[in-house]
Amino acid sequence: MRTRPREVKRMIDDAHDRQPEDVGFDSSDVRRLQRSLPETTNLRAALQKLTSDHVELVESFVDGFDSRQEFVRWGQRAAIHTLGELSGEWVADRAFTGLDMSALVTTDARRRWVDDPSELYPADRAADIRRGVVATELLPACSSAVRRLRWSAVEYVSDTDDTLQPDPAVQQNPAMRPALSEVHERQRWALDRALEGFDSLDALTVWGQRLTEASYAEVDGDLITRITVDEAETTRRFLVVGEGDEDHGPFFRTSFAAAYLLPAFASAAREVADRAGELAEQELTEVEDKRL
Repeated sequence: MRTRPREVKRMIDDAHDRQPEDVGFDSSDVRRLQRSLPETTNLRAALQKLTSDHVELVESFVDGFDSRQEFVRWGQRAAIHTLGELSGEWVADRAFTGLDMSALVTTDARRRWVDDPSELYPADRAADIRRGVVATELLPACSSAVRRLRWSAVEYVSDTDDTLQPDPAVQQNPAMRPALSEVHERQRWALDRALEGFDSLDALTVWGQRLTEASYAEVDGDLITRITVDEAETTRRFLVVGEGDEDHGPFFRTSFAAAYLLPAFASAAREVADRAGELAEQELTEVEDKRL
């Protein structure tokens, strides 16, 4: 059957509009690769735990994000798991750059980051861009984190009891350091509250005190003073949730968190990692009572 020119054009347009079904992180291939790792003793389990967390960071980044807020949340996790080597300023710069966000956000929300929808990258091209960023920015930060930890990671050696060698798969703390888990949870709480907004200026003020704790005093000491006194009108309009907040409030709060919180959080992670102790968690097993 002979194909008409109009039908050919439609077929070409349809082919251009269709996106690959799956351009995200190939988790099945990665699992297959990691299953082939040699079965060796876990002398420095903290390094293996740290690397496993890095793989999860890469997976999330390659898959992209539902929104700008989710990217900022990823930035906070990345600060912890790279021990502060991925700077908060770098994440903030991406959050303020329209072209970057149009490649990082994978939902329809990415359309707001370009003037013309035709400027949007096709899904496969956007995924390639994210993989390129992983190679040029994220992997070097992960490598620096491993380099910083390599000699402070405890080496578990025993000639008689191999149960003293912890299993990296059951470790819950980043780099096997409970202090990093503590600061991670406090930072995540502070970030979530900032993104949601506050019911009153008093709540915002007390949040500022807790923010100092969550950032290990790395956040600017006069931040709350500036946003409640020097910029009080803006604060009341956007950080304290009120009528009409849905119009600009979420965008302002995400920008505020990216610019002021993430750099402080990365600095805190760096300071805590340098001074934190290591804890090896053992898998819980049922112990037989041998008492007579």
